[in-house]
Amino acid sequence: MNTRKILLLTTALASLSLMANSANAAEGYASIFGGASLLQDQNMSGTSHTHSTTYIFQSTQSLDTSFKTGFVVGGNFGVKWDSGLRTELELAVRQNSSKRHGHLRTTYSYGAITGTVNQNTLHLTSSTDRAADTDLRLRAYSLMANAWYDFDIGSSFTPYIGGGIGLAEVQIDGSIDSARIAEKNDMVFAWQVGAGVAFPLTDSIKAFADYRYFAADAARLRLEPGYHGGNVSADFNSHLLMVGLRFGL
Repeated sequence: MNTRKILLLTTALASLSLMANSANAAEGYASIFGGASLLQDQNMSGTSHTHSTTYIFQSTQSLDTSFKTGFVVGGNFGVKWDSGLRTELELAVRQNSSKRHGHLRTTYSYGAITGTVNQNTLHLTSSTDRAADTDLRLRAYSLMANAWYDFDIGSSFTPYIGGGIGLAEVQIDGSIDSARIAEKNDMVFAWQVGAGVAFPLTDSIKAFADYRYFAADAARLRLEPGYHGGNVSADFNSHLLMVGLRFGL
């Protein structure tokens, strides 16, 4: 288990312990939710390189592509305080698939070497700019610490606003021009903001609907083939439309 995953697990355990110890002073709850993920258009860029004692080859690539409407599912455990504040720990997964067509730009650089590595006797560059068939899946698994504020407006409907911060493991797999890429991932900082409304179904169950903007930026994803020895930067920035159920504990 790497350091990032240890940090993720430690954060989860510490948050659960804090919430459990606080449950006697406030009202605990658990929620489940799901909905639509509208991922922003992606511009994924990266470099690859291959070198030996006689040559250096490098390519810089950029792929523009759009994604279909995807999904988000998750759940949380939280505490509702007397002040109207709610704090919670949330686990969720979001996934979107690319549309069939993208735009690929590639710049190639080749250098022949004699003597030392820094002596290039030949340096050539070329570039291509073309359409590409894409079949990619982009996912984000997240652990978020959220805070929401419920507004008491004297109605059975309760509007709320808030957000959270945490960690997200961003993953990508699929193919570009039918060339299969192995699943790769990176863990990055994530944040979200949103607003919604809740209303009671029973004394202990509430339904809710909300909008959130979720961002997990600058994931470094190693892709093969096509990016040998290099990596690609990608963002998972999405608009989320969700509904769910909140259960009193």
